[in-house]
Amino acid sequence: MFNKSSYIEFIVGEISNKKKTDMSIKWQFAEHTELNDIVGFKDNDIEKFGINPAKSIVREAIQNSCDALDIDNEQTQVEVVIKTGSIKKSGLPNFSAIEDHIKACVNFENDEAENEEIQRHIEAFSKDSYSYLEISDYNTTGMGSKPFQSLTQGIFKSTKATSGSQGSKGVGKAAYYASSYLRTMLVSTKNEEGNRYRGAAKLSNHVSPFDVGTQYNYKGFYGDLSVKQNSEIPSLFQRDKKGTSVFVIGFWDIADFRGEVIREVLRNYWFAIAEEQLIVRVEDETINAERIEGYINFYFRDYRDYKSGNKQNPRSFFEVYKNGTTYTKHIANIGNCKLWLHKNEAYNLGAVARFRQTKMLIFKENDLDAGFAGIFLCDNTEGNAFLKNIENDAHDTWNPNLNHSVTEQAKITLGEIKEFIREKYILYSGLGNQSSFNIDALDNLFSFSGGNIVSKQKKDGDRIKPEPSEDTKDRLIGKHSFKAIYSNGKYVYRLKFNSKKAANNQRFKISIGTDSSKDVINIINASNGSIEGNTLELDVKKGENIVNTIELDCPYLVAPSITTLNK
Repeated sequence: MFNKSSYIEFIVGEISNKKKTDMSIKWQFAEHTELNDIVGFKDNDIEKFGINPAKSIVREAIQNSCDALDIDNEQTQVEVVIKTGSIKKSGLPNFSAIEDHIKACVNFENDEAENEEIQRHIEAFSKDSYSYLEISDYNTTGMGSKPFQSLTQGIFKSTKATSGSQGSKGVGKAAYYASSYLRTMLVSTKNEEGNRYRGAAKLSNHVSPFDVGTQYNYKGFYGDLSVKQNSEIPSLFQRDKKGTSVFVIGFWDIADFRGEVIREVLRNYWFAIAEEQLIVRVEDETINAERIEGYINFYFRDYRDYKSGNKQNPRSFFEVYKNGTTYTKHIANIGNCKLWLHKNEAYNLGAVARFRQTKMLIFKENDLDAGFAGIFLCDNTEGNAFLKNIENDAHDTWNPNLNHSVTEQAKITLGEIKEFIREKYILYSGLGNQSSFNIDALDNLFSFSGGNIVSKQKKDGDRIKPEPSEDTKDRLIGKHSFKAIYSNGKYVYRLKFNSKKAANNQRFKISIGTDSSKDVINIINASNGSIEGNTLELDVKKGENIVNTIELDCPYLVAPSITTLNK
């Protein structure tokens, strides 16, 4: 709990005894005025990235490095070094003054949770040294004045050398602050102009540690934007080769840091590594094209995968890359693209992973049936730039509505990508040109039973009683099946199910996907009943019920499922 008496002692004692230093590099905070935003310590972006710091650091730092490949000097492979260490406070002149600014963020007007969070940071920097995390890249361009200013000083602002780079609004830099108990990072970079070195901190509005009558802004800077000689930079942060090093000073301890970072590197960048576009060194381990398969097999012992979250598994996609059948097609606005497809009964998700030129995983979508997996890649410069323009800040979706200047073109592009996948999946899976077939017959890899029906793959002794759901009631559906019919360039579905009793105005929810990942799908048309979003309202009769046609808001083959809802 926050101690008020300790805070009062801090105000009347420690602040008044501060001494000014003669060293040239020191922390500077602008004075806060009534025209500035009021910013709290519990920053939303920082808290978001702090949920999974290993994932945040890996995705945000490495994608910046991949963007900066020094193509003009014929470099083909980025090298990223991620390692931890410790530095004495005396090795960073005047840097420890940031501690006083953090202490001054404590405020009686804050709620208790805010002050307790600040106190958690204060307790972490009580030693005479700081832990740090270093992320350094090589074979890269380094940063000029504008990108350097953007990284250290920009808000919702990034400056990239190429139109297809993965940065967008500069939000990702919050990942560095989230990983620091000092809320600081130090950046050292070298390009053709020379070396630059600067620190930045993101705290909250606070009282000056030197003058209780002065209010400071939430953002502080250690150093400036000018070119420097290496001799002006502490030895740990000096760079002799072009590239950029970001140091998270005051790095929060992460259990199994090495293992967590390696897993995230494999989840997000296995493709770039396998294609020899990237080498990542984590502490004393090197992950390169020769070793990538061994690392994947060691850290991911099976194929069990999830569409999102920190349990995603790259193993099936690496196997698709190695052994899959490859197709190519010209897609509107993005040019020639590739698709790999492969079959393995252990693939549970039925997903196609999306990549573009930097070969960082963007997202996965359930385009296939379980037992199949795929990779989609746009690997040309123009297409990469187009997809970047419809990509969100987190780099985990393509959405045509994110950039209104290309919305209509993007809808066409994304539609053609899905059609490419659908067309080649039908060819690869052996469905051929059949106009009608039972989805349940596709290798028995999906269970589309409703209610409490158990998968045919379960023996009587293995039956699992389903857990009750808040939106389900006494279930009406017994055995049921969907039949897909391809007609006039689109799929429609015929639903047949049995009910133990009659019920009027009964609502049902339609979903698609696998047992481990269900997605909402809207209904466009149905031959009987009424539609609202992804629900269908029917008068159910005892015995067999049939809905001859259901058209879903999806142009490709999917695996529907149906669930009874409360009235």
